[in-house]
Amino acid sequence: MMRILVTGGSGFIGTNYINFLVQEGKHEFINLDIKPPRNKAHQAFWRECDLLDRPRLEQIIKDFKPTHVVHLAAKTGLDEKELSDFAANIEGVENMVRILRETPSVERAIFTSTLLVCQMGYVPKDDTEYKPTTLYGQSKVCGEKIVRSAKDLPYAWTIVRPISVWGPYAEEPYRNFFQSVARNWYFHIGSGHYKRSMGYVENMVNQIHQLLLVPAEKMDHKVFYLGDSPPIDLYDFANEVQKKLGVKKIRRLPLWAVQCIAKCGDMLKAMGWKKFPLTSFRLNNIRTEYVFNLNPILEVSGPLLYDYQTGIERTIQHMCEMGEI
Repeated sequence: MMRILVTGGSGFIGTNYINFLVQEGKHEFINLDIKPPRNKAHQAFWRECDLLDRPRLEQIIKDFKPTHVVHLAAKTGLDEKELSDFAANIEGVENMVRILRETPSVERAIFTSTLLVCQMGYVPKDDTEYKPTTLYGQSKVCGEKIVRSAKDLPYAWTIVRPISVWGPYAEEPYRNFFQSVARNWYFHIGSGHYKRSMGYVENMVNQIHQLLLVPAEKMDHKVFYLGDSPPIDLYDFANEVQKKLGVKKIRRLPLWAVQCIAKCGDMLKAMGWKKFPLTSFRLNNIRTEYVFNLNPILEVSGPLLYDYQTGIERTIQHMCEMGEI
């Protein structure tokens, strides 16, 4: 039996991982997070803590004596102006690495990064090639370098980079995506065919968990992209969501018209309206194709638990239960 410390267990991926652990029922675990759980059934596992509060962080870890650590907690966002706004991703990682070094019970740790350590759509040639274009991505590069530079850590560690995660408890952009299709607001852009690697969240938390179970030599000092294979065509994905919801067929708009809408979104955002659903940045992300080699994680974790059609069904069911669609 493992004693698993999950940081960020109140977030999107973290909530799904806590669900996974509850359903499996084999291990002791706690959720260390600055925010309360999204799922009220997880309240008993929550320990409130800021990663920047080192004394409290250290006390919780020392008291729990984890054998395994899944570090998911992070500051996200694209509107921040200073790298210091992402201190949780830098100083927070430093605190975790140092405290875990001093915790003899720890055998293994997973540190979560992001594909945005490089610009959207760029597949790096190796694990240490970095090309961030956002402060968030830059902060995650700093976090990765902190882990790599820590010498002679007494536990096995790995870095994971989740890819375009979607599913129950999703945040932007995929929650808005499902809601837009449900309300007949979504439209195919131009041809609509943009192929990309994506990751259904319940598949992803299984991949994370399997990294805690495999022999250490298969994961130690390695980087894994997390996601589903094969890649998905966004056109097919959107049409499948439409069919599962039973709503009207998705319309198509020419690219030039969508670019005009995105420009309007840029102006509204500059005026302070941050909730407009489409900006030039978001449009570029939608149209950017990227396909990552996911064989390394699939060789470790085994086959996916769910295909994307089943993932869509489970996501719609959850969103209906939560009153989100």
